[in-house]
Amino acid sequence: MSIDLNSDWADTDLARLLAAVEDDRDWRLEVSLQGVAGLADKTADPTGPDYDETLHCYFETWMQGSDFVGPSAAADKVFVAKISKALRENYPDRKADKFVYVNL
Repeated sequence: MSIDLNSDWADTDLARLLAAVEDDRDWRLEVSLQGVAGLADKTADPTGPDYDETLHCYFETWMQGSDFVGPSAAADKVFVAKISKALRENYPDRKADKFVYVNL
């Protein structure tokens, strides 16, 4: 599942994205150069600086068991709102560098 940030999207879309995966591995929220936000499995597919340069931006890796993805994360409206705000602030024009840190 992904969210096209160029379209009209809402916090509920982000909540659905977070709920679409289990908190059983490491995940990272990434935004492509085309503005598509999605969760990348970093346990099975770790990446490096060369890969990161192909992205518009990316968030910190959410480690397995940290409860930043899955149904409970999706139900946390404050958390979803913080991530939504960071996405809106950094696409299409980045406020941060490619790495977006959200003080949770």
